[in-house]
Formats: sequence, structure tokens, C-alpha cells
Amino acid sequence: MDADKNQSILEKQLKTLGQKIRIDILKKLKYAQIPLSFSKLQKEVLGHNFSTVNLSFHLKILKKSDLILASDEGYSISFLGEQIIEKILSIEQILNKQKKSQMIRTSKYSKELFDIRKIEEYLVNEGDLERHLAKQIAHEVEERLSKTNIEYMTAPLMREYINAVLLENGLEEVRHRLTRLGTPPFEVFKLFDSKEREFSPENFIKRLGSDVSEQFLLLNLLPKNLADLYLSGEIALLHLNYWSLRPLSLYVNTKTITDYLFKKNTFNPQKIKSCTELNDLSIHLIDLLYQLSSFYSEDLLLGDFNTHFLSWFDLPNMKLFNFNTLTSQLFRFNTSFNDGKSHLSLGFNNNGKIPENLSILSKIDEKFFDSLKVQSRDCMSPLLLLNLPKISLIDSGYDLLKSFITDYNKANLFLCNKNNAKLLNSTIIQIPNPEEDKIILDKILINLHTISIEAKKDDNKFLELLQEKLKSIFELFTYKEKLVRKKLYPLKQWKFFISEILNKNFKDAFRDSLKSISFFGLNEAILNHCGIELDRTENSEKFALKVLSLMKKVIEERNKLDNNNFILSQPHYDSYLKDSWHNGLLHLKQNLNRYSSRIIRTDSNLSLNKRIALFEKFQKIINGGTLFIEKLNIDQLSLKRFLQSLFESKIEVISFRECFT
Repeated sequence: MDADKNQSILEKQLKTLGQKIRIDILKKLKYAQIPLSFSKLQKEVLGHNFSTVNLSFHLKILKKSDLILASDEGYSISFLGEQIIEKILSIEQILNKQKKSQMIRTSKYSKELFDIRKIEEYLVNEGDLERHLAKQIAHEVEERLSKTNIEYMTAPLMREYINAVLLENGLEEVRHRLTRLGTPPFEVFKLFDSKEREFSPENFIKRLGSDVSEQFLLLNLLPKNLADLYLSGEIALLHLNYWSLRPLSLYVNTKTITDYLFKKNTFNPQKIKSCTELNDLSIHLIDLLYQLSSFYSEDLLLGDFNTHFLSWFDLPNMKLFNFNTLTSQLFRFNTSFNDGKSHLSLGFNNNGKIPENLSILSKIDEKFFDSLKVQSRDCMSPLLLLNLPKISLIDSGYDLLKSFITDYNKANLFLCNKNNAKLLNSTIIQIPNPEEDKIILDKILINLHTISIEAKKDDNKFLELLQEKLKSIFELFTYKEKLVRKKLYPLKQWKFFISEILNKNFKDAFRDSLKSISFFGLNEAILNHCGIELDRTENSEKFALKVLSLMKKVIEERNKLDNNNFILSQPHYDSYLKDSWHNGLLHLKQNLNRYSSRIIRTDSNLSLNKRIALFEKFQKIINGGTLFIEKLNIDQLSLKRFLQSLFESKIEVISFRECFT
């Protein structure tokens, strides 16, 4: 009799479960941690098709069969219902395996049977998802996969299914944690098919690795709010692929280098008298530069290069091949980065002395530059920082300067005015003390134009938003230091560089590092906010100066607060801003409206003297690095007058990178 009764109950339950909608209801309630309201359950089970199914009817049937419970809080699964749905899930899995053995091609390119438990563990371990939610997501993924006709799934396709289910369940943060790194195949094909001669197989692999490094930084290493600042164009980060791995730049006085070379290689400074010994010294220098190249992403600046290295070349029997050996090695090193940029800067200082022949350069310096000029026509030349004395107004001095500017790669030549010893690296960051070696941790730029758009011509709102961005910049520097410290401190080479060459405690290496804060989109911001460019009206000029003065004030307050070394610097002048950042959309047959790094517009109608006077106002505020850039096409007489105006001004560093074009 009991057997007949049980058989009747079984038939009743099987009939109840004979419709898929009811099994779906039980599945949803099984994984719910709290009772679900009718509307919530309707949305979870039916999505947008709730008008096609009478959910109330099916809930009544399930409740009558003691499979679910109803209360004021909502619906939940009963103990009986939970036991039965577990058996149903097991049966489904058996049937799926019987129907076809679904295979997964793993990220290691091997094939293995589909296993729902691996999805669950993946969600728990890598997605940091609670176990009950992981089970729910895994079963939803399995159910969808069972409806496909794919013989085997790839790991990326599997992740797409998982991500879709996560998003549908409102678990975007989990999906973010599980995002895989890599370059889209379309972009890889473009790189693979590139016709550029410089794009070697090594560069192909390097580029793909750089893409992964960038994605890893933005998706996994930085908090989402800070990564979003970069992705939305509100800030600019340099060398994103190395951002978490290396400082931006290094400044080392050449005396530090030569002292180490003499100590390590047992050179006797008093006995360097032969060409062979000089060649050996040059080769040892380049070898050391290669060792240091793994510790920065932008450039290495060697201060007082002529005073503490070229001075050894002042020998009676000096041969031209000694200079050629040195310069060819410098070019070889500088081009080894394979990115078309200069990663070596050389500082020249005459200590305020004018050479006896009233020339700009000493004879040794001239020979070195002559060798550089010959080779710079075919190779990437180092950046030269030439510290000029007051030049006598003689034609020979101007002839030499014009010849040098014209023949050398003028994009890599900075002239320091009136011997102020204002050394700048290639990203326009000032070295405050040329005798003190420095790590330059980074340079982060704020997009002032996007602030102006959000401020909607409200001065107070603009300045308030600017202060918020500066707080984020300080936070980014904290992450940068933490990430780079973590990566470099275990390395023996880093400890060697800090202790043996810089003679510093490697634990305190970043304590006094320079942290440069900069900006871009200044002219665009002022035009948008004030209605007219900063070089055209006094009101626009005043507001621009007010914006940068606030940046300087906040930076100085932060330095006092935690004894730090933040500095305000001019945006660096290279292709980064114009190639990567723009303030408009690409329209048919139109160029992108790219941001400029200039403080004063290229097409400004101000006279030279007025441009100089305006630039000096900004230079007083931006004391962490400024560069006055001119585009000229002039004869010798005009050049003489032009240089005279510059050398009589308070401008600290000058570039002729666009002149004589």
C-alpha cells in the first residue's frame, strides 16, 4: 500500500516538474540567499517576456506540491524542493554528457572535457565570488552551452559566456576582475602586415607585450576610479607599458659615473694619456649606460658631461677616431630602444666662462659636436643641453651657433640662457641641483580642457574641479611608487645602482625622487572658458595664470605636508600629445583637433618681445621646467637680433627645433 502511495506521489511530482518554467523557478530560488518577491522572480525567470507566461499559476502548482514556500517576504525553495532540484541538475548533467562530450580547448592549447566545477572554482578563485553565486553562474553557463552545437569551446569563448551571465546578474565588478589581457586579432593583423622597415619581429613581440602590460595596469593594478581618469582623457600618463615597472627618468651627474668607472676598472685618472685608454673609458661608459637603461622609461640625463668626461679627451695626441668611437657608441646606445625617440640627454656646462677665442664651445666640445653632427644625419641623436655664457656680439659666435642648429638634429637641442644651469630632461622636467643625482619618478598631466567643459564657464567650479584632479594625481603617484618599489627592490642590479653608483640607501631611493605634475589643453581650456585665447586679452591671461598658480599652491602645500618633491612643469614637447590626445572627433576629410603642448599658441600674433614677456610670467609659476620654443625662418642678421633679445630676457631654456624650416 505504501509503495502505491509513494508511486502516486512520484507521478504527481514528475507531472508538476514536467514544464521547464517550473524547473527554472526552482533553480532561481535554490541559489537565492533571501526570499524573492513576485516581481523580482518574474524578472529573473522570464526577463522581458513576462506577459507571455502566467507565472502566478506555476507558483501555485509548485506551492501545492510543497516544492516552494510563500511568505510576506517573498518566495523561497522548500527543503523538498531543494533536494529534488539537486537531482534534476545531476540528471541534466548526465544527459548533456550522453548527448555529446563537449570539449574545451584551454589557454595552454590542450583539449579537455567540459567540467562545470572548473567554472565554479574559476569564479571563486579569480573572481572572488561567493560560493553560492559561483554555483548559480556556473549552472547558467552550463545550461546555455548545452544548447549550442559547438564541438569544442575555446577558453576565450567560454569567458564570453561567463561574462555575459555575470553582466545579466549585475556582477560587473566580478566581470572586471576576470577581464583577460591581450590585443584584438584585428590589431595584431595590422601590426603583422605593417610595411614599416623598423617594425622588426622583435618590435612586433615587444608591441604585443606592451599592450598586455598597459591593460594589466588599467584593469588590475590601479583602482577603477583612477584608471577611468586615463581612459576618459582627463589625465595623461607617459609610457603606460612601463608605468608600473620603472621610474620615468634618471639624472646622474657625470662625475658620479666617472668616479664609479675609475673605482671599478682601476683606471688611474692621472694616467689616461693614450688614445687606447680613452677608447676603453668610452666603452666602459656605454656598458654602464646599458645597465642603467633597464631602470627608466624616458631618458637618462648626464649632467656636466663635458666637464667630467670630455675633459679627459684634452690630450696633445688626440685622434679623431677617439671622438668617433665615443659618438658612434652613444648613437648605438640611443637607437637601441627602437622607438624613434632619444633616451639619452647630455648636459654641457661652461661654468660661466667664455672660451679664450670668444667661441661658444671649447675646442674639445667642438670636436665632439662635429663628430655628432656627421652621425646625426642617419641616427637618433642624444638630446644636448648646452649651457651658454653671455655671447659677445661677434659674427663668429653666431655663425657657429647657426651652423650647429642647422646641421644637428635641432629637435634634440636645448640652449640654457645666461648660464643658469637649468638642466631639463627630454620631458621638460627641471633638475634643481645639477650636483645631486635624482630619480624622476614620473610626470602626470591634467587635461585642463575637459575641466573647462565640465565647469561650464564657472570660475569657482573650474578651480574646484582642478583641486579634485590634483588629489587624484597625488594618489596616482602613491600607487606608482608602491608598484615600482615592489618591482625593483628584489633586483640585485637595482640595489647595485642605488648603493654602488648613487651611494644611497636603496630603501630610501624614492624618498627624494622628483614627481612632476603637468597639464595639457591650456589654450583650449582658456578659449572654452573665457571665450578668447590667453594671448589675446588680459582677462584670459589672468585666468590662465590663476589656474597654474592654484596648481603650484596646492603642490607646495602637499610638499610641506609630507616632505615630498612634487613640482609643476610645462608639458613636454614631443609627438605624444599630438599623436595620442585630441579634443574633437574625426570628421570626414578633416584632421583631429589635437592638443598642443605650447603655452603660447604657434599662430599667436604677438611680437617676439611680447611673447617673451608673456612667457616669463608663466615661467615664474612653472618653476619645475619650462622651455621657450620658436619657429623661425630667418637670416643671420635677424638671428643675431633674435638671440640678443632672448639672451637679454629672463627665459631659462630655449629650443630651436622648428627653426630654419
